[in-house]
Amino acid sequence: MNLSGEWQLELKFLVGVASHSLQLEQDGTEVRGRYRSQYGEQDITGSVSDDGTLDLRTGVHYQACGAGYTFQGRVDSDTMTGQVDLGEYWTASWRAQRHS
Repeated sequence: MNLSGEWQLELKFLVGVASHSLQLEQDGTEVRGRYRSQYGEQDITGSVSDDGTLDLRTGVHYQACGAGYTFQGRVDSDTMTGQVDLGEYWTASWRAQRHS
């Protein structure tokens, strides 16, 4: 499996939903790229294992506030799903679909 490419990402928070996007590049098990949200664009890094377990990390900043996002989940072909730890802002579920 190769995660390289564009992904549309949906986050489901305790209250509300947000649409973000990912541009990923994969080299072996290492994954890196750009994370885009309404707050701007940040680097994202992480890894994917041979069994499809995924771990990605990015920092999201808006004005004087910021949070580290830790995405954990699974890859199944052109879909990724899991939970994201938002630091002091709790957790959310997420789903990403490869953009063709």
